[in-house]
Amino acid sequence: MPFDLAVLIPLGGMATGALVLVGVYKIWTRMWDHKHGSTGSGAAREELETLRRQVDGLEALPGRVAELEERVDFAERLLARQERLPLPGPE
Repeated sequence: MPFDLAVLIPLGGMATGALVLVGVYKIWTRMWDHKHGSTGSGAAREELETLRRQVDGLEALPGRVAELEERVDFAERLLARQERLPLPGPE
């Protein structure tokens, strides 16, 4: 074997091994993050918390709309009752 080939074969094997180890490391870190609920960077966590707060606010809207509908109905009933009552006029 020439000198070049005797050097290239071990270097190629080491490079292949390094690529395999990097792939295994990436898979392991993804599994670890998924298992422990890690969301990644601080910016991603902050954005996730903002979205959760917005969703919580949106989930409260149907209840608030129902309450406003009840208030409008009550106000309409009061106005309808006042229209039926005779207004005091000049005597």
